[in-house]
Amino acid sequence: MKIFRPTADNKPTDFLNPLGEDRNEAKGEIRGEAPFVEQTRQQFEKIKQNETDQIRFQQKKLQNSNYQIVNIQIKPTALTLNLGYYFDNYNTATAVGTPLADGVLFGQNPPTGTIEVSEAKYYNIVYANVRFNQSAVAGVNIEPSSFVEFYLMQKIAGGGNTLGGKIPRQIEACGVANNTNTFTTEGTEFGVQSFGVDVYNENAYYTQTEELKGMRCCGIALKQILLNFDTTIQIDNIELMVELGIDLSTEGNNY
Repeated sequence: MKIFRPTADNKPTDFLNPLGEDRNEAKGEIRGEAPFVEQTRQQFEKIKQNETDQIRFQQKKLQNSNYQIVNIQIKPTALTLNLGYYFDNYNTATAVGTPLADGVLFGQNPPTGTIEVSEAKYYNIVYANVRFNQSAVAGVNIEPSSFVEFYLMQKIAGGGNTLGGKIPRQIEACGVANNTNTFTTEGTEFGVQSFGVDVYNENAYYTQTEELKGMRCCGIALKQILLNFDTTIQIDNIELMVELGIDLSTEGNNY
């Protein structure tokens, strides 16, 4: 066996063994990342994804219904007069992009009482009903024509501790007048989206199918109330019970 002694005359190749290995190189040294490290990482990512999918699956199973009822009570407390009817307009002159008043914002229920419109949630309304609460004014019956109208609400630019704003109509439409009729399709009242509910007959259904998904909004605000009674009552005793059917599966941050 040849024994190498380091001298000034030695060549670099003198330190290679017969197999060509560098004697100064550590045995088992890995250059770059070992394949098993990448495999372990991929397995870990798959486990995390499977756990996430399992949680979503379980939550979906636990949520046996996508149908949620939002209950709202409306009491017109501005008047204390005894009348046989009640009529009032709300938010008529409120422009698009300006916060509405007298409404309900979805996805917000802060314990401090401060709302933030930018954090509201959009849902699709698929059913609406308004009921006159006779228990508040015993013996009084509602008469036709009686209805409540609401503006659909969207988030407003810049956010803020306010309700949302009106939603402009998404298609072009114009009115054509014949004889003495007048059609108005523009402005802060008719150029935006709203809906009404007949209080006398009750129930307004907004069918949801694969093609039609109801009315999308992040809340509602009052547009108009008209109530007729079969006798005079003190107006601030009126109670209107609103029911909104919401499709929970349509929750989102955007219109």
